[in-house]
Amino acid sequence: MFSTYFDESQKQFNNWQAQFTEWQKKFFDAWLQNLPNAQGQINLPEAFDKALDFQQELVRSYLEAQEKTTRLMLDSQKKFWDDYFAALRKNSAPPASNN
Repeated sequence: MFSTYFDESQKQFNNWQAQFTEWQKKFFDAWLQNLPNAQGQINLPEAFDKALDFQQELVRSYLEAQEKTTRLMLDSQKKFWDDYFAALRKNSAPPASNN
């Protein structure tokens, strides 16, 4: 019973995979056919500059976020340790006399 179900699902998956592969092939064939025609319409130096600007902005944003995160971590650690030592000093102070 289960082997029949498994075989049927495997067959369906193989059919789907073959169909997907065929769709991929059609897509890439059409894309490659149109690529030489579009070559004259694309300004490669401008596209390169735009891609480079985008990458630079992405790196800049990442570094700014990393800097802010690091600063926040350091500030949090400083506050934690300041509070820790203040609490220890407060708890280790001699009790007030009741005279």
